[in-house]
Amino acid sequence: MIDAGLPIGKHCDGAGLWLYVRNTGGAQWVLRVTVHGRRREMGLGGVDHMPIDDARSYARAYTTIAKRGGDPIEIRKMS
Repeated sequence: MIDAGLPIGKHCDGAGLWLYVRNTGGAQWVLRVTVHGRRREMGLGGVDHMPIDDARSYARAYTTIAKRGGDPIEIRKMS
C-alpha cells in the first residue's frame, strides 16, 4: 500500500514511466514504450517492492532497448 496522497488512476513520472494506483490502495510501476510503431505497456513491479529510483533505472534501460529497435518485453522474457 502507498501513502502518497495520490488519487486512484494513472500518474506520469516522465519518460514513459507511470504509476498505476488501484482502488485497493496498491500501486504498480508501468513503462510505456513504442516498439516497432506500436505502444506497449510493461509492468515493472509494485511500489512495495520497487523503489522509484529502481523503477526509473529500469525504465531508462528498457527505453534504450526500444529506441535501438529491440523489444524490451521479449528480452525480459528470455532472461
